Amino acid sequence: MRGRNVRTREYVTRKSGKAVPEGAAVMALCIAVLLGGCGYTREEKQQRQEIAQTGMVNAVDYVAEKYGFTAQAVRAEVCTERDHAFSNPVMLGCAVIAMDYEGKEFRVHIGGEADAQSGTDDYQHDLITAEARDYFADLLGYEIQEFYLDYKEQAEEDYYADSQEVNLVSELYEEGDIEQFLQRHPTNIRINDCTNQDLTGFADVNAEAAAYFERCAADCGMKAILISYRSADAWQGASEHVYGCWGIMDFFMEQDALWINSYAVFERDVFGRDSTVYNRFELQEYDGIVAAYTVKAAGDDLTVACNQVTWQDLGETKAAPVSAVYFVDREAAGEIVVYIPAERFFKEWKGRQIYIQHYADGKWRQYDADLQRTKDREYVYFTGYNTHGGGFAFAAFP
Repeated sequence: MRGRNVRTREYVTRKSGKAVPEGAAVMALCIAVLLGGCGYTREEKQQRQEIAQTGMVNAVDYVAEKYGFTAQAVRAEVCTERDHAFSNPVMLGCAVIAMDYEGKEFRVHIGGEADAQSGTDDYQHDLITAEARDYFADLLGYEIQEFYLDYKEQAEEDYYADSQEVNLVSELYEEGDIEQFLQRHPTNIRINDCTNQDLTGFADVNAEAAAYFERCAADCGMKAILISYRSADAWQGASEHVYGCWGIMDFFMEQDALWINSYAVFERDVFGRDSTVYNRFELQEYDGIVAAYTVKAAGDDLTVACNQVTWQDLGETKAAPVSAVYFVDREAAGEIVVYIPAERFFKEWKGRQIYIQHYADGKWRQYDADLQRTKDREYVYFTGYNTHGGGFAFAAFP
């Protein structure tokens, strides 16, 4: 775990079907503080209620001043901070207020210790996202299947900091200002298409767009990932689409290689260095088993065969394999995902454990595979880490 403060909130709720006509009227709300198992003093509970009450008043006034309408304060989440997991939380004097206006819910982050008009909110997030999607569709020149955007008020000095609430900004967004907005706020963006593109040639095919993403990554704190799925059915069959959320770009991307043709990532690493990545996935099928791997250079091939190597008895298995011994051969190091038809795994191999063997540093090594199931339940798969190159063997055991 990274050494940083942990922010939490205590919830203050309100049940009422009536609108809030004036900021001062919020003081009359019936508020219940939901406390966890911590030993809060009576004074701390009272302080927490006061922050929530004042925050609700301030949020109503803030929205009225910024947007010209009166919204209803529904719930307050009082912001606290812990120095470590077991310390008592320290109240920060502010709260995130859940608001409602004509059936639309949104949030306001604002001070709760005194009258405060300065705050941040996400009321315009839908509008900003819609305009950003149109902007990138024009820039890229192809149909976007799915678009994700989150942003923060400003860049944080700590690369790992998460103290700011996502999508809460102070400015009043003006329609049509999306290009400038994206330059003023650090963003996380995911753009999916289903056109089976090879994005490894993106910089040549669409130099303008590539230059834009690289510039925004360097100057504006943008992190963007473009993903091209093999088809619309592949997009539906892939795992949950969370790449790009919270700034996590391509973590475990190889596990979706069966459905993704290629992807491109534009970001800066923790040291501020360019981390632009263009990758394509290649698939090799043998005996109904599919091996997927990242291609970075021409001629970077992989082969799958069976019964060409002898399984080494390392004292960790007690019987002979119930499957053939398969060998995935590749010189280049990197992750290789092996997809096994679920029907074969459960019927022919009886759902046994799969072990992996590889040869490195003059000796054989063995470990059990971390088996997972695809979203469509058609395959059981595991990731083999071809760390040293040269491939690995695998087989199912009772």
